[in-house]
Amino acid sequence: MKIRAFTVGVPLFGAPAPTFVEPLKRFREAVRRQCAAVGVQPLQLRLTLPPLPRIDPPPLKDVAARAHQLATSAEIACYCLPVDLTGEPPAAAVMEALPELLLSDPLMFLNLMVADKERIAAGNVDAASRVVLEVARHSGNRGENFRMGVSAACGPGTPYFPFSRHAGDAPAFSIASVPTPEVLALARRARQEQWTLDAFRDRLVDLLAEQMRAIDALGRKVAEESDVAYLGLDSSYAPVPSGGASVGDVLEALGPRPAGAPGSVFITSVLTDALRAAAHRARVPTVGFNGVMYALTEDHGLAKANDDGAFSLEKFALLSAVCGCGVDMIPVPGDMASTDLGGLILDVATLAVRIGKPLGVRVLPVPGMVAGDMTKLEVDMLSPTRVVGPGASDASAPLPCAMWRYLRPPRSA
Repeated sequence: MKIRAFTVGVPLFGAPAPTFVEPLKRFREAVRRQCAAVGVQPLQLRLTLPPLPRIDPPPLKDVAARAHQLATSAEIACYCLPVDLTGEPPAAAVMEALPELLLSDPLMFLNLMVADKERIAAGNVDAASRVVLEVARHSGNRGENFRMGVSAACGPGTPYFPFSRHAGDAPAFSIASVPTPEVLALARRARQEQWTLDAFRDRLVDLLAEQMRAIDALGRKVAEESDVAYLGLDSSYAPVPSGGASVGDVLEALGPRPAGAPGSVFITSVLTDALRAAAHRARVPTVGFNGVMYALTEDHGLAKANDDGAFSLEKFALLSAVCGCGVDMIPVPGDMASTDLGGLILDVATLAVRIGKPLGVRVLPVPGMVAGDMTKLEVDMLSPTRVVGPGASDASAPLPCAMWRYLRPPRSA
């Protein structure tokens, strides 16, 4: 089994930051000891915060300084700051300060929340889009947008950044595990030996349930030793960057070639269904996405399929209905209009609310590039691939008017 991250949340706004230093150190040591005992090496320890308070919020620079110092003192790799846009938006000065704050702190991830489980704050989507585009404008080819996302219906305890947030009065943690290498091996065996799809699914559920039980047992031991509450696990099929296991390769082993070709939605649904069946069989608590992650630039197989023309923004939005995290790590033109980005966010948020699953939008606007150009981002873990453009639209079209600010998506009669 492979673990992407242990993500621990603390109620930073309810107590002074130094209060949490020793508990986080105990948590870190418990993770190290328990993982060593079972021969597992987690990729990262991460810290997540509650959403920025709406009433009398502390200065953003103070929040960032406190979180940065806490992460550094506890030897934690990074932290996530959520900003709740599902109600009245923060002051304009807060939104204007976010890009500079993110770019000045390499440990920070930013989660802009535009929808809860019942409604979309459509009137705040434009503000979120402008923050995304402003970060891109100042980061150039450094690709700093990978550290920020726009989330919809993402519950507390999600271990995957940047869509994470904490809730509650005490520290708590969750685990992001990655079954993709073993699933890829199983898919290739199924293709070689010509299993039926039902036979593959049955063996996949067995494999996933066994892994989930082991990771759940690990989480409970860490909780017992550290006295930090364990929330559950997210066992999404995520890529392993830098040439590791690819979600695109899993899809192609099961039929659709290239990944993204017709049949991809069906296979994605099969994989997601198996994951949920395994969690039910293993009787483990789950948090976060628990699906198939189409993180384009983190996945060499998906990147190659994109170069072959298999994907579009519309295809990624369609796959959101059956995959894990939405439209993720997609390079888009540097001059993408905020109305186009806002429309994409609204589409994904509508899917999240209508079908009741957490989704997010994390795009990488590349300054100076247009659809079809090959990316050259200065981030080692990202695969080069072609820029994905939006469909035809009127860039001057306005976003939804103020009367739609807190919109419940219409339901079928």
